[in-house]
Formats: sequence, structure tokens, C-alpha cells
Amino acid sequence: MSPVLNETRLFHKLFRTVVLAALVAIPTLSFAGIFDEGDYDNGEALFKANCASCHKPTAENLAAPGLAGVAERWGASEELLVTWIQNPQAAIATGDPYVTGLVKQWEASYGIMNAQLVSEGDIKDIMNYVVNYVAPDNAGGGSGDACPTIHDAVEEESDNTAIWFLILGVFFLIVAFAAAGVNRSLKNAIAEREGKETTEVPTYAEAVRIWVTGNRAFVSIIGFFVVAVLVTIGYGDLMSVGVYEGYEPEQPIWFSHAIHACQNEIDCEYCHHTARESKHASIPSTNICMNCHKGIKKGSVSGTEEISKIYAAIGFNPDNGSYYGVENGEEKDGFKEPQDSWTGEPVKWNKVHSLPDHVYFSHAQHVTVGGLDCRNCHGPVETYTLGRQATVEEVNAQTDIPGLIQLSKPTLTMGWCIECHNKAEIDLTSSDYYVEIHERLKGSERGNLELQRIKDDEKVTVKELGGWECSKCHY
Repeated sequence: MSPVLNETRLFHKLFRTVVLAALVAIPTLSFAGIFDEGDYDNGEALFKANCASCHKPTAENLAAPGLAGVAERWGASEELLVTWIQNPQAAIATGDPYVTGLVKQWEASYGIMNAQLVSEGDIKDIMNYVVNYVAPDNAGGGSGDACPTIHDAVEEESDNTAIWFLILGVFFLIVAFAAAGVNRSLKNAIAEREGKETTEVPTYAEAVRIWVTGNRAFVSIIGFFVVAVLVTIGYGDLMSVGVYEGYEPEQPIWFSHAIHACQNEIDCEYCHHTARESKHASIPSTNICMNCHKGIKKGSVSGTEEISKIYAAIGFNPDNGSYYGVENGEEKDGFKEPQDSWTGEPVKWNKVHSLPDHVYFSHAQHVTVGGLDCRNCHGPVETYTLGRQATVEEVNAQTDIPGLIQLSKPTLTMGWCIECHNKAEIDLTSSDYYVEIHERLKGSERGNLELQRIKDDEKVTVKELGGWECSKCHY
């Protein structure tokens, strides 16, 4: 065989080897470095929004295994990891031995993960956050051991000084009249013994009239102050109508925001997900609770007592991990009838934040467009147990919210809203909504005046873009 032919065959063999290696490598090239690349800060936000309800970035298990060390222990391809997160059933269908082992190990305790609506780039960011996770500083009230477990409702101490003064005043008057009566009785007894003429003892009403007549200047001054105090108290009571700062109603199930939001770092919008896209933040459905509590069957404070109420409402049997009336994915006879501990009754939560019917408020406008943190309005939720209406002092005292505006009016009042709209500065380029409002201002005489004010102080407030218009908040 000629040397040329040998070299040709060797070249073809080498070429086939290179091509085969390329074909094997190409599908995984886009997934290379999934644990090494990505943005940490964006990964933190994505993790809290999509993963934190079940996973912790540490080794601690929550409603699913902790993710610490995932880069070292993941035993399949990185491509399959992306598939596992985006479509767990598709990953299971591949028959990969590592994925199959995961299912056998964890399904009985936690079930199968739901498919996550995240891109490959999002997954890289999340993995960067998990692999390089740095625990927050607890000195500022972060998560972990610094998180409270129970928050007692703030007991508002009412000012009863005026009432006590009134009670004491009445008491001293009674004592004074009694002393005066005793004094007159003694004088009459002495006069009768000496044979002198006695004086008739007047009634209390006559005694008051006589005393007032003889002390008109003093009575006038006291009367003025009494009237002023009563007017002040009455005005304060009238102005507090509809103001419920510190309101914390009892709930059918004991729930701790401190445990969920602070210790477990579950993002507010995971449970109150409609806050991003709706007028209302909504009360989480029992299905949302079951995303975690299908696996977490015992609470750190209340044990099984409170979680069992969720199971009773939704019809879940924690002993075998199945729902009443369903067997092998099929409905059984009598599915519509309550069975065993299944009450069939929804959890009847008591509403905490209520606005008058004539007031319009959109969570989406403030959360999505305005970019506000939930705590801007709801206060330090991570320290609460049950939901409660924060006081303005609690809101103002928070130090870890960038750009928090200090307000003076009671929360959820009209004065509080317009004060915020007057102080809140916005970036016209931060949202298409603000760009459109800016364009609208250019088309009217009033809008041109507002634009001139914006140019004068070089800042844009919500008020200057119509935040004080009556129709924006009132039907």
C-alpha cells in the first residue's frame, strides 16, 4: 500500500473522529459553565421569586432539598439540569440514572417539582447565586437567627389624661360638697345647743348654684378649659374615624410572616403574586400553601396543628401524600363528598387592609411601574406574625429600604397618599408609562405649566404627573 493512501486513510479517520467529537460536544456547548457564569444580583432576585418558596441556598431542607453544593453533587449533564428545572417530567422521561435516583429519593417526601418559567440565562444567574451564596448580615435585621418568630400586636396606648382629670374633678367636688354639708350640720348643732337660730341646709343643686354665683370668674376660666379639652378630644376622635393603624385581626390559621418572609426568605410576591399585575395583592389560595406544605408537614412553632387546617380545607392526606377522592390520577366515587378530615370548606381569612368603595388603588401601578418595595406601605412585614396594618412610625423606622420617604400622616389615609405623591420623585425613562404621561403633558396648557415647574426644580414628582388629580384615585 502506498504511503499516500495510508496518509489519506489516516486523514479520513482523524476527520471522522473530530466530527464525531464535535457532534457530541455541540449540544452541550451552550450549557457549558452554567455554574460559573451568570449575574449574582439578578440570580438572587430570580431565586427569591421562583425558588425560595421550596429551596434554600444553604444545606437546610425546606419544602425541597437545600441547594448548597449542587455544582459538586449534580451527577448528570448541565443540559439535563436545565431540562430538569424547565420541564422535570421531560428530564425524568430521559431515564437518566441520576435523575431517576433523585426521584426515588425525594418524591415521597416532597413530590415532583413544578416546571419553572425561567430561561437558560436565568438558570445561569440562579446557579451563580446558589454557588456563591453569601448569607446576609443579620445585624440589620436580616434573615436567620436574627429573625423574630412572634410579633405581638402593638398595643396603642390611648391618652386618658383628660378622662382621669375629669374623674378626679368629680371626686373632689363630691368631697367638697360632703365637707360643706358636714360643716353646716356642725354649725347648726352648736347653734342649737347655744339657743341660737339655725340655718336651713340647702340641697346639692342649690349649693352648687350659690357657689358658682360667688365664684363666677373662676368658674368661667375652668369652664373654658373644660370646653377646649372636650372639643380637642372630639376632634381627635372624629379625625380617627376610618384610621386603623396597628389593626391585627385574628385569623382561622395561625401564620407567621417572620418565619416565611424572614427566616425562609420567601418573596412577598410569591404568595401575593397578583400584586405585580392587578389592583389587589390578593390572599394566597390554599394551592399556593400546598406548594410548600405538601412536603413541610410540621411547623417550627405550631407543629402539625395549624398546617392540618390547610390539609382539611383542601382535602390532603399527609399520611400517604395524596388528595382525598383521587387515586392514581382518577376520581373515585363520592369525590364531591367530604371524607375523613376533609372539611370541604375554604379557609376564611379576615381581611386586614380595606379601602372605601369610592377609592381606587392599583398594586400593579405601584409595584411594577413605581418599583416600590412592599414594605414602603406595609412596614416591616418580616417581623409580623399575622397580617397587620403598619403604623406610620413603623414604616418610617425602616433603614434598609433605599429611598424610603418619611411621611407623617397615618397609613392608608388620603393625607398619607397625597403626601407621598408630593414627595416621591420618579425617572421619566424608567417606564413606558411615564414616557406616555410626559408626552400627554405636552399637549395642554396646564401640562405645559407642569413641565415648566419640572424644569424649574429639575425633578419630577408623582404630583406633577397628575398624582393629585381627584379622578386618579376616586371613582
